[in-house]
Amino acid sequence: MNVKHEDKLDRNEMSLMRRTCGFSLKERKKYTKLRELLGLVPVSLVSRRSRLEWFGHVKHKDDADWSVSV
Repeated sequence: MNVKHEDKLDRNEMSLMRRTCGFSLKERKKYTKLRELLGLVPVSLVSRRSRLEWFGHVKHKDDADWSVSV
């Protein structure tokens, strides 16, 4: 996922959090406060963690697991 996609994902998440809490843009609530109120972790962080977990899983696999039988 590139930076452009992460930005779109964050904007959509922020919009959803505002609507869920019933706030408008005019009220100028900080997103950190909304995340605390809802008990959420940023979606981009969750995505990054899952990619790193996958990389760690692949990194620790045995070489025998990668052999291709023809």
